[in-house]
Amino acid sequence: MTWLGRLHKLCKQDRAGIAALAAIFLTTTVALTGAAVDIGMMASVRSELQNAADASALAGAGTLISWDASNSALAQPETALAEAQAMAYQNTSQGINLQLALEDITLGLWQEDAHAFDPDHIGATSDPNNISACRVIIRRDVTINSPVPTIFLGILGIDTVNVSAISTGHLGWAGTAGAGQVDLPIAVKEDALTGSGLICGQEITFRNEANENGEWTTFFTYPSNDPAVRGYVDGSDTVPALEVGNQVAVTNGTLSQQTFDSLNSRFQSEGTDLDGDGTADWWQVILPVISSGDGGASTAEIAGFANMVIHEVRGAPDKEIIASLQCGMVVPDSKTGGGNFGSRAATPVLVE
Repeated sequence: MTWLGRLHKLCKQDRAGIAALAAIFLTTTVALTGAAVDIGMMASVRSELQNAADASALAGAGTLISWDASNSALAQPETALAEAQAMAYQNTSQGINLQLALEDITLGLWQEDAHAFDPDHIGATSDPNNISACRVIIRRDVTINSPVPTIFLGILGIDTVNVSAISTGHLGWAGTAGAGQVDLPIAVKEDALTGSGLICGQEITFRNEANENGEWTTFFTYPSNDPAVRGYVDGSDTVPALEVGNQVAVTNGTLSQQTFDSLNSRFQSEGTDLDGDGTADWWQVILPVISSGDGGASTAEIAGFANMVIHEVRGAPDKEIIASLQCGMVVPDSKTGGGNFGSRAATPVLVE
């Protein structure tokens, strides 16, 4: 064969090899592009399901508890289940209104420290103390909402994929109070309400002493003194909106008889006479709870909120307040985020 013939044969072989490589490269490119399109679509569907799960978990958790005129908590698990399902249906995925199966909803008592449900309190219950969270799983598979069809993965025999999302809403303890919602400028120390557990229903005596269990507060007004306290006691000043973590001005000084007279006057006008003796003995109030610390500090940090009942206001020489902690209560409109002082929030947060 001449050298010209050998060159021609070599060129023909190279063209065949290049064509084969081009075919392989094109097939790979198409496959990778198709996979990218399907993966992007699945990510979009996953985002849609997560948004729906978050909304449904919050809707369920937010309706776990209602309250009566006295702010006593009432469990309503059936309402929570229905609201979670209704919220899921308001959300769509690829134009499909999403169904939420009852078996994909878990109600129970959430343990914040363990970040999990209390295994002894899972399921619907009429006891508001044993239900605080709603977990939902929203799925698209062969059993509900139909699996997600692929576009290019069908080439590989993958015609559909299953996608799911999970979310948990927690209706915890009160962490905020709106303007005017706290009734008095009395900040209760958390140690006064807790021992081996909450001292629900037990009487507490607030007085000026070295180991005081509460402080007078003027909230964000400094310095905290008798005239400033009296403005909140007699109602001429509105208590500002408060939340956990706020630093508030406090004083454990002895207040004037004028301030105690104002407190007793309000107690008698807003309280209830339960025993018929002509004087009030039941005045339900919402008070802030502060982190415990040494007496004499000029500021304190809000740790939560509590529903208290004032039973008696004693003027000079005692200058004492007799009160008790109410448990199983709600602070209306409050957001989750406070410590456990017997009063639930009304608005949940996502914890999972």
